[in-house]
Amino acid sequence: MKYIKCQKGVKGFYLLKGEEVIVTEKNVQIGSLSLDITSEDDIFCKNNVLKKLVPSTTEKGSKKQYTYKDGKWNEDQPRYENFHYFSEKLYYSSVEDTEAHLQKYSIIENGEEKLFEIKTDLGIKLHYYNERLSIYIFPEFQDRSLLFYTKDLQFLWKYQIDEPNVKIARPLNYTIVDDTIVIVRCQTLSITKYKYSMEAFCIRSGERKWGPKELPYNPSFRVSDDGFIYAMEQDEGYKFVVRLDPKNGELTEHGIKSELLHPDDRINGHSFIDKNMMYFTSNSPVPTIGVIDLRTMQLLEYQKMETEWEAWTTEDPIVTEDRVYLYVPLAEELHILQK
Repeated sequence: MKYIKCQKGVKGFYLLKGEEVIVTEKNVQIGSLSLDITSEDDIFCKNNVLKKLVPSTTEKGSKKQYTYKDGKWNEDQPRYENFHYFSEKLYYSSVEDTEAHLQKYSIIENGEEKLFEIKTDLGIKLHYYNERLSIYIFPEFQDRSLLFYTKDLQFLWKYQIDEPNVKIARPLNYTIVDDTIVIVRCQTLSITKYKYSMEAFCIRSGERKWGPKELPYNPSFRVSDDGFIYAMEQDEGYKFVVRLDPKNGELTEHGIKSELLHPDDRINGHSFIDKNMMYFTSNSPVPTIGVIDLRTMQLLEYQKMETEWEAWTTEDPIVTEDRVYLYVPLAEELHILQK
């Protein structure tokens, strides 16, 4: 990788359909277009939808939501207050009816609305839609259960943890590959001691494929093109890549040995896989990007960012055909490299 530049004063960075979106204190730069914002506006981009939350002038603490399209912001007017996009043409709003123990949804696709309710005593967190499988996943609060529905909102099955002091590991740790969902669980043994395990199910039927199997860590898995899932981990000075076969739960560790890696470098779990190459971040002590060939498990590159900040990297690297981006929110810096 060739280091190109560092842009300072960046409040947020995204890619919108392959185009750079850079948020600063005063504007949002979308390619060559610049849109003014205020310091109170919140900008987000997910699923190729760019939105802006603006404080309401009529209700204290509430915010209006706007979506970017065709060079301007357009105000959204959802049925309910919690409003989220899965894509430009598929989005939902929801509200909780605590007295009736219901989560109410308005799901709109291509302009057509479906009203939908889920009976729940706990309430539903921000849910997820898998476009490839056409399946919704609704996580209940307390991180002990997941509800699975078809795109037509037909109930499939419920994943439920009944053991005491066991939850889905945080942040909500599950990985989907082919028709399998791998879920990482965390058991609290004491204030500072935890025990991890994982198990896998058919995402459509809920049939158990394997597990639970014990884990010595809480991995941040990423899906590769070879049918395996990977995570970059460390144990004190020892750095290694974990490879999991989702078909049978076989877990293998591959130590990464290189003079470029120092025992004090801190691998932080943020990574991205592109064409069997794992781009991972660490602090050594400044933000750093490494590249591992997952076919040979060789460290190919390990490059420190040009910064004076010893800031913990909290974002995954973003990788395109020709560029690699590392955004460091704590330093408000965007580092751009040529692939």
